[in-house]
Amino acid sequence: MSDSKKYLTDAALQQALSIADLTETHSTAHAVRLIMNEVLEGLARAGWPQAQIQSGPRVVSAEENYGLLGYDPTEVTLGSAHTRWVDEHSLLRTQTTSQIPIALKHAAQSRKPGALILLAAPGITFRRDSRDRWHCAEPHQMDIWVVGEPELSSREHLLRLVGDVLNAATPDKPWIYSDSPHHYTEGGIEVNVMNDGSAVEVLECGLIATSLLQRLGIDPQRHGGLALGMGLDRLAMLRKGIPDIRLLRDPNERVQAQMHDLRPWNAVSRLPSISRDISVAVTPGLSEEVLTEKMLQAAGDCSGWIEEMQVKGRWISSELPSQAIERLGLLPDQENILLRVVLRDCSRSITTAEANALYEKIQAALHEGAPGAGYRMELSTPSSIP
Repeated sequence: MSDSKKYLTDAALQQALSIADLTETHSTAHAVRLIMNEVLEGLARAGWPQAQIQSGPRVVSAEENYGLLGYDPTEVTLGSAHTRWVDEHSLLRTQTTSQIPIALKHAAQSRKPGALILLAAPGITFRRDSRDRWHCAEPHQMDIWVVGEPELSSREHLLRLVGDVLNAATPDKPWIYSDSPHHYTEGGIEVNVMNDGSAVEVLECGLIATSLLQRLGIDPQRHGGLALGMGLDRLAMLRKGIPDIRLLRDPNERVQAQMHDLRPWNAVSRLPSISRDISVAVTPGLSEEVLTEKMLQAAGDCSGWIEEMQVKGRWISSELPSQAIERLGLLPDQENILLRVVLRDCSRSITTAEANALYEKIQAALHEGAPGAGYRMELSTPSSIP
């Protein structure tokens, strides 16, 4: 699997380490940290133990992020599709669950018979991800793990924990769940909050797997419990009614003035969007996540303008007319991919010249065919529809 890894440059690593973690207490109060506090305080009011907060570095070992949690080294998750590797054995953590195994082992060692221990691990995480109003590459998460007697490991207790979390975070919003297996849980479920008729995934959870306890040297005859991981950004968005995840970090004064509390969002004018379809020749099989990351890197300081990127189609050379192959500059063993890239800045209108320049940078960065080839669809008419 090491052949598929692509390592971060020093500049990219330093940029990732410099991003503010909105859950940290030394920073200005932010809706993301406030929703985290709401959850922890709500759990305490509901009778769960006071949380033991776990914190850790952003750069972790592959063993912490994957191995101890039961991931098979051959799984695609360990490749470059989702993971930002620092070197052969370390990466920017993809999940706050990476902080749990050692804390879980210590909790089991210190727990007295009949006692409950609640571990909470909040923080920023790093992924290669798709780009739309619910997704970003540096989401904030929080793991909640409750360790107790083996009898705690039941669907009844799990659903009670979920209900108490969502009652604190998004009161009065209905939620649904479905089966979703995980490496380190048994009876795993995915939980979605219903928002204006649409289901928004906010957390996954399950019973702590016996295999995980055994891997950590914890006796499953003496200990059991619940494991839950939630997306703090989405919970904050749902609580306040924020329409776009980029707004959580938008520097506009009118936006940031609303990020210091959990009161309902007052809409800041949604400026017109600009959309263009970009057609490029690329290595076959590149995932949407990899394409998105390349696009964001090419955009540089303008990456915040990119509201959404969608893969609209893929074609191999045999499916294309010769004229299109020549115009595109498609080389043997490449594929043609059509991307729709939507631009919208939350604070000001993007000029046509600025949009053209950014689209050209994105196309140049993604196109792997003959130099100077490739074509673009015409710029679409700006739209003010969110």
